[in-house]
Amino acid sequence: MVDNKLPHSAIGFSIRSLEIERDPKIIHAEIQALCNSVVKLSGLEQSRFFVFRRSLRPKQIGAEQAGALSETSLFTGLKFEIPAKNFRVVLRCVASWLDSIAQATLFALDISPAHIITLKTAQAKDLAQLLSLGEALLPPQELYLTQAEGYVNTFGELTPAAKANLLLVRHRMGLTRDEVNDLNAKVMGPFKTLGEKYQHFRRELLVCKQESDLDSELWQVMQAKADTMGLPEADAQFLKAERLSALRREAERERQQREAEAEAERQRYLEQQQRLEHYRHAFESLVMDALVPLNVAPDADQFRQAIMAQLSGLEFNRGRLIQARDFYRLTPPGADTLEKRVLDELYLLSDLL
Repeated sequence: MVDNKLPHSAIGFSIRSLEIERDPKIIHAEIQALCNSVVKLSGLEQSRFFVFRRSLRPKQIGAEQAGALSETSLFTGLKFEIPAKNFRVVLRCVASWLDSIAQATLFALDISPAHIITLKTAQAKDLAQLLSLGEALLPPQELYLTQAEGYVNTFGELTPAAKANLLLVRHRMGLTRDEVNDLNAKVMGPFKTLGEKYQHFRRELLVCKQESDLDSELWQVMQAKADTMGLPEADAQFLKAERLSALRREAERERQQREAEAEAERQRYLEQQQRLEHYRHAFESLVMDALVPLNVAPDADQFRQAIMAQLSGLEFNRGRLIQARDFYRLTPPGADTLEKRVLDELYLLSDLL
């Protein structure tokens, strides 16, 4: 439905059962079933509904009440207003209802004070007469808008085939080219093509940042926007699936990136551990090569100081120590920590050396 605030005339439509010999409760149930079907149709939210009660005057009810008639008061008919653009849809709904009951029914169309059409029938196919007569009595602009909006609501734009059909309507209704161009522009609203609607709706969908947004109240808002701009439900669902696919691809890329970063960090850790282990062996070998018998040191600190003094005393050993640290890319704090641990262990074993 294109929300362009076009002024549409309303058609009064009344339906009354002519089967006075039938069980009143059955007739009531049939009218109730018709109400349930009609009130579900889009575009009738502002319509006024009346029900005909047996042997009583019509009673006005709200749209929310029309689908829940009470059996405490039996009804024989229904009357309501139809926006001209919804005439065909409502008539199809009523025809389906009549086809299911196949009972004599009186139909009346109130086009204007000067034009009231009545039809008595039990055959759904006869309602086609109401359609042709009713549309023939509508103002030319209203009839053109009704058919143009039907095409836009179905296809999202005026397709070449739709324009060809509307051209016939234009000639039949005696409309000028300028009138038709103005009506087409009003029907399409701010968007000239279905492609422009796609672009706009795609931008609107960017507000959906995760998959759950497309199954929440946010999607209901997006559906309302699609309806307002005349984007068919099938196209809105297609663009929803497109956005959902994009979100899933993005989520998969982020997952793969996190896994890659975690794997890179794990590899860096393993390489660091290997360097530490290799340096440990190199340092132990260096200490053992440079070690000379020592009296037992009174504590571990003095033991470490004595060993490091022996390593630093000879330029050759000092060079080997610096070279080993550089080769295994150890920072001074990292090397000091590992060397301290090795020398503390060696101190505990010093009595055995």
